[in-house]
Amino acid sequence: MNNFKNMKQLIFTLLIIILFSCNSRAPIDVKQIDSQEAVTILPSLKNPLIKDSLSLSIPIELEIHINSSKVSYITWNYIVNGKSQYDDTFDYQVYNKRNKTHPISNLNANDLSHSRKIINIILKERNHLISKKEAKELLKKYHINRSLDNLKFGDTIKLTTYDKFKKENKEIIKNITKINDSISFKVTRGEKYFFFLDKKINW
Repeated sequence: MNNFKNMKQLIFTLLIIILFSCNSRAPIDVKQIDSQEAVTILPSLKNPLIKDSLSLSIPIELEIHINSSKVSYITWNYIVNGKSQYDDTFDYQVYNKRNKTHPISNLNANDLSHSRKIINIILKERNHLISKKEAKELLKKYHINRSLDNLKFGDTIKLTTYDKFKKENKEIIKNITKINDSISFKVTRGEKYFFFLDKKINW
């Protein structure tokens, strides 16, 4: 009889542990991967009149794992050195890797269909300025014959993929890493439940 009671208590305890584990699991996990998207050189978008500096746009790829079928909405906020970047035209843009033709500001019900448990987004930031001299050295390094004079809005010079750039330009990456950058996710699950996740960006 005692053995039967002990067995019931053990089963009950295991069920509680399992239910608690399921309920406490984060609705999403985010993993940064070394992207094969292109690092690019752009004119300074915030101030096109600046002629001695250019923007170095580095793509960050984030792999979002959906752990709950109840996730209905995901938004984010890009943070540079403790300050939120609100201008998603000039500061940064985010793309769904499955469709990189238009920038997005969220993942909604259409993106979060139950058939897709992993979604990759690409964050292309535009805050890192380099001198025109540094830009010319990068063009020479990657055998790109392009003029940096009179670059205008919409002009883009592709260098190489981020995974290669990171290995081949350690000093540039080291300088960028000095600034603490992160992306903050807000997840809507159900109608009233919110979950927040901060992910530090490892340049």
